[in-house]
Amino acid sequence: MPVPLDEEHVLLNQEYASKRDVIEAIGGVMVACGEVTPRYAEGMLRKEEMFSTWITEGVALPHGTNDVKSEVVRNSVVLVQMPKGVDWGQGKTVHLAFGFAGRGNDEHVRLMTSIARVLQDGELMSRLRSASDKSEVVRLLSAGE
Repeated sequence: MPVPLDEEHVLLNQEYASKRDVIEAIGGVMVACGEVTPRYAEGMLRKEEMFSTWITEGVALPHGTNDVKSEVVRNSVVLVQMPKGVDWGQGKTVHLAFGFAGRGNDEHVRLMTSIARVLQDGELMSRLRSASDKSEVVRLLSAGE
């Protein structure tokens, strides 16, 4: 199952001082593209304060709290690659963050499932960590390779 995103939603070779900065960048892309309201982006920060979105070695899945699900205008996935990593707390470092927003529960689950399939593919994850071309990232995720 492919992960839906375009080059505008791929941020490569980024450096951030904190996980908050990463989440704000993801929310900024989503808001600028008209996919979520600013309230959803704020809900992403609240979610992180409540529960870490770190999910596996070097990867986080920032997304909004339940109370802002209605603020999703259309599905969105933003991938941020951070070669130097960002401290995500509790001794965990994140190199890839998949921010996502699904319109309604079904779409939310569908996006999570698509991303989970990517996370299970070690070779694909390695290619995403080292990618230097946005079109390559879009091709890799669109093909569901």
